[in-house]
Amino acid sequence: MERDPNLDSLLPYPFERLARLIAHDAPPDDRPLIRMSIGEPRHPAPPALVNCLKESLDDLGRYPTARGEPELREAIASWATRRFSLKPGQLNPASQILPVSGTREGLFAIAQTVIDPHRAPVVAMPNPFYQIYEGAAILAGAQPVFLNTFPETGYVPNLDAIPGDSWKRCQLLYLCSPGNPTGAILDLAFYDHAFRLADQHGFVVVADECYSELYSDETRPPLGMLEAAQQLGRDRFEHMIVFHSLSKRSSVPGLRSGFVAGDRMLIEAFHRYRTYHGCALPTPVQQASVWAWRD
Repeated sequence: MERDPNLDSLLPYPFERLARLIAHDAPPDDRPLIRMSIGEPRHPAPPALVNCLKESLDDLGRYPTARGEPELREAIASWATRRFSLKPGQLNPASQILPVSGTREGLFAIAQTVIDPHRAPVVAMPNPFYQIYEGAAILAGAQPVFLNTFPETGYVPNLDAIPGDSWKRCQLLYLCSPGNPTGAILDLAFYDHAFRLADQHGFVVVADECYSELYSDETRPPLGMLEAAQQLGRDRFEHMIVFHSLSKRSSVPGLRSGFVAGDRMLIEAFHRYRTYHGCALPTPVQQASVWAWRD
């Protein structure tokens, strides 16, 4: 039976492989088990969010839309504006935001949306990295190119390490800040460099910011890509989109709820793709997400 040959290029998914490796291991009876393999919150889901989800179950009787409820997109826009000090109204909930079923599926699907497999595409990504980036690139018909990171540079990717010929073929650059698994935070100068490369070579910059709400200094939350773009005078967010998730922020990884925001033309193209492929968030999940983004 024929199948997509790109599937044969995929390595076993790391978390599944790790689960098999440690399936028969157990800590001593007098020691608690601390899982270091997956970023799963240790706190229970907020009771108010759970109640909101339960109270919305009657909405299971109607189909949700790929674009999401206006109330949800408005709650997301309000949160992003507060969190990243955006100008009021700069992020339009009607045209620059879409809900996604957790960032994992969104980060994968965006590669299928923007990559043209007929032009020998390259997808650049930090290394180490979240395995979805590589899988998304391969299954979109692109060549993954890795930006290796090192302790000497604070695990920040070196954009100058990629040869010019690879940048010319690059169609998508994945970034992650705070980095998974390094925790590295990208600064304004880094984003400026990345945006200039995107201007020069015409690729899309995709920022995975699902760890953006985990930080120790309450006075200095990590810089986000949209925030950096605004500071650099790129108020239209051209050629860039960011993904955020409630999984870590609100201790609800099982809710599978996040969003993508940024360039309105990219968002519209992504919406078109998602009307054919992608899971629209069930309405009760959307209602619970409204509560969470307002929290």
